[in-house]
Amino acid sequence: MRRLFWQSALVSQVFALAVGCCLGPATALAEDAFVASLRLRGGYDSNPVFGTGGGIGGSAFVSAETALAAGGEIDSLRVAVAAEGATTRYANPAMAAARTGKVLLRGSLGDDGFRVDATTTFSDADTYNLRSSDLAQSVKLQSRHGDLKLFVTAEGGLTRLNQTNAIFPNFFPTPHQFWRATVIPGMSIVRDKTEVGVSVNLSARRYAQKFDIFGYVRDNERLEPFLFARHSDDTLTAFGAVSWLAGRWHDPDFSNVGRLLFDASVTWKPKPLTVDLVASRRASETTFPISPITIDTLYSAKASWQIDPTWALQASVGYSDIAYLDSDFRARTLSYGIGVTRDLGHDVKLGFDLTRMTGTLISGEPADAVIVAASLSRRFAPGEASKDEKMRTGAPPVR
Repeated sequence: MRRLFWQSALVSQVFALAVGCCLGPATALAEDAFVASLRLRGGYDSNPVFGTGGGIGGSAFVSAETALAAGGEIDSLRVAVAAEGATTRYANPAMAAARTGKVLLRGSLGDDGFRVDATTTFSDADTYNLRSSDLAQSVKLQSRHGDLKLFVTAEGGLTRLNQTNAIFPNFFPTPHQFWRATVIPGMSIVRDKTEVGVSVNLSARRYAQKFDIFGYVRDNERLEPFLFARHSDDTLTAFGAVSWLAGRWHDPDFSNVGRLLFDASVTWKPKPLTVDLVASRRASETTFPISPITIDTLYSAKASWQIDPTWALQASVGYSDIAYLDSDFRARTLSYGIGVTRDLGHDVKLGFDLTRMTGTLISGEPADAVIVAASLSRRFAPGEASKDEKMRTGAPPVR
């Protein structure tokens, strides 16, 4: 069961900074930059394992989230690093602590005429229903000829995965471990602030053990052609992609997969409002014995209203549907919430949020939860003056 938590916009924005440093145009990073954030959050979760009948019972909790991003440029070489981590501890002794983390290293050499991007990513999660780690290395070559952009990406990765659910409540003795290799050639047309393109994803996965604990062979190959488009201006950022996943599994008990997938996001900023819309359907790995993969569908909408320079209101709603292929099992979650933040000055914000979650577990049983929390966040940007300082003095950023 996937839980849809109230997201920290500050942490997400900080982590996205380094991603944009090397994905954007060559002029995107004109000088060294550093930004970081820290959010402390505490409250009460009525059903932290999101189980039927209240699960193990409610619990008070405290959590800490941190993120940093740094980048720099030397001639035609640009480098960036981003990292984020979160930990949550519960007063209920039956609820284990949750920890997640991610590190991204990215380098870029060249200009729009010809550029090489290299990215190394490591992520790790240890929660009540997921233990996973993933290491990936990718290299992308791209060349620009007028409005035409040609690119090819090669990626290799190693994943360890162990999951629980309402039918199999315990982790397996050993996790699934597999290697993956991917090649993605493509082309696009770029005009002004809009890009439209096509690509094809060719990938293969090989498991360390020929048979999993239930005797299934999970090795597979996949072909996935994409059509994508993106646009960005001062008030609107939009991305959309549609693809067809065709997968062949080596085990005769697994059906080959043919599914339409999509990924779309829109951020609209008609001040004082900010609206974020997301819709996606993706294929995800699973340890569930009778399913080759899951198809995860997600819809979410978030809105923020900046009442004045210090007060802001937020509201969100999200729906998640996880379908386990080759079976009738699926899990659904609906969440909705409201929040308020106050800017205390000096890049410090105080927040309060209330979230309600309802859903159906993979076992078909219902579950619900209420989460109420307060948070205190701080943004660190040594190269910038705080917003309130700029308003008082009119001084430029300190270098």
